[in-house]
Amino acid sequence: MDDYAAFRRLCRTVYVAARAGSVDCTDAFDLAAAALESTPGDAAATELASLSIDCAEASRPRMAELALAVLDAVDYEPGFAEEPAWLAGLQDAMRLVNQDVTATGLPHPCRLKVHPDQPDLTGNAYAASWDGHTGTAQGVFPRSGADPVSALVAVAEDTQDAIMHTIWAAWPVCPEHHLGVHAEDHHESAVWWCTGAGGHAVAPIGDWRARS
Repeated sequence: MDDYAAFRRLCRTVYVAARAGSVDCTDAFDLAAAALESTPGDAAATELASLSIDCAEASRPRMAELALAVLDAVDYEPGFAEEPAWLAGLQDAMRLVNQDVTATGLPHPCRLKVHPDQPDLTGNAYAASWDGHTGTAQGVFPRSGADPVSALVAVAEDTQDAIMHTIWAAWPVCPEHHLGVHAEDHHESAVWWCTGAGGHAVAPIGDWRARS
């Protein structure tokens, strides 16, 4: 399959169906065949191709499992259209980060956006400050919304980048060491981390008022 756009559409279709527990046999075979073109002998793709030819109803759950494995092997990354809960998770994270924006005395909250040139919501999300500034990195990948900690860290990082391009100063700043802090996953908690005095958590992301 030479048409990348068509392959992307096939991956999206199979992903949504596989997440629901069942895939169309023709779609499954096409995915397996495309995967085997680039990786001949791949065990998951080979089994998926075989099961899709037989197309037995009892094999549908296994086909769904194999399809997800093949999609992972071909580096398919679902977007917000396929996983709307991921976008909802990032929006929840944005609300928490904005509590820190307010707590640190900044005048307005930031907004989480998805690039308008991505009508299928396949692009990354990004934070924009009150005056429209954004960061210089790649934004927030959809998969970051899969769990609350990664969502908070990713959104906090992008918001920090956008805000610093607006105020031209470090944000937020550790009140003890006067150093700019960073968003980190520390022991499975999303925190603002300062490198001063050997490193310490200043506050949970979303609760700057509770800073240590």
